[in-house]
Amino acid sequence: MQSNIKKHLNVPKIIAFVILSIASLLVLIPLFWALVNSFRSADDIYYHPYSFFPTSFNNWTISNYISIFTSDKYPVGRWIINSLIVSLSSSVLYLIIACLAAYAFVFLKLRFANGLFLFLIGTMTVPGIVLTVPQFSQIYQMGLNKTLLGLILPGLGGVYGLFLIRQFFLSIPYDLIESARADGAKDLTIFTHIVVPLGKSIIMVQGLFGFLGAWNDLVWAQIIIGQTTPDNWTLSYGLSKVIEGTQTYSNLGLQLACTIVAMVPIAIMYIFVQKRIVEGVSMTGIKR
Repeated sequence: MQSNIKKHLNVPKIIAFVILSIASLLVLIPLFWALVNSFRSADDIYYHPYSFFPTSFNNWTISNYISIFTSDKYPVGRWIINSLIVSLSSSVLYLIIACLAAYAFVFLKLRFANGLFLFLIGTMTVPGIVLTVPQFSQIYQMGLNKTLLGLILPGLGGVYGLFLIRQFFLSIPYDLIESARADGAKDLTIFTHIVVPLGKSIIMVQGLFGFLGAWNDLVWAQIIIGQTTPDNWTLSYGLSKVIEGTQTYSNLGLQLACTIVAMVPIAIMYIFVQKRIVEGVSMTGIKR
C-alpha cells in the first residue's frame, strides 16, 4: 500500500522531469548543431547540408574562426574590447545608481516615495521603441553620437533592475538598519557594509541581466555607431555586418562561428553567477 502511494507521489516529479528534459533538448540541440557546424568546411556544408556532423575527419576545420579574427576588414578583437567596455561600464554604473535608489526607497523616510516608485513602475509600460527618437535627440545634442558613451548613457535610467533590487532589499530586516543607526553608523556605511553584502545575490543577477542586454544590443548600436568606422563597432553590430556580407549558404560555417564567438562571454559569466540566479530571483517577492 505504501509503495503504491510513493509511486503515485512520484508521478508529478517524473512528468516534470520529462517535460524539462524535452525543453532542454529543444534548446541545446540547435546550440550544439551551431557549435559543430562552425568547425565544418564550407564545401562540406554546401554539399552535405543535412549532415549533423562533418562527413570526414578532413572536413573538421578552424578556418572559420581564423577568418573572423584575422580579417583586415572586420577587426573582431577590437569589437570584443568595445563590447566589454560598453557592457561592463553600463552594468556597473547602473548597479550603483539602482542600488542607491533602492536603498533610498526602502530605508529612508522620503515624502511621496511610494507615489514616485509607482510612477517609475508605470514608465515600464511605455514601449522602448517609443523612446528611441527622444533618446537619440538628447545623445545627438550632447555630441555623444558615434561614441561608445552614447551607447552607455540611455541604459542607466532603466526601472526593471531598480524594481528587482528594491524588492530584495525589502527582505532585509529593518531592525538591523535601525540598530546600526543607533550605534552611530551613517547611511553610506550601512549601505556599503550591511545592505550591499546582504543583497549581493540580486546585485549579481541584475549585473548579469544588464551585461547581457548591453552585450546583445543591436538596434541602438546601429543608430549610434552605425555610420562610424569598423574600429568603433561593438561585437553584436560588427558580427551582423559580417553575416550580412556573407549571405550565401556556403558561408554558413563562418556565420555560425560569429554566433559562437558572441555567446562565449555570456556563457562564462553565467557559469560564475548561476548559483545566485535562483536565490536572487526567488527573494525579490519577499516583503517585510
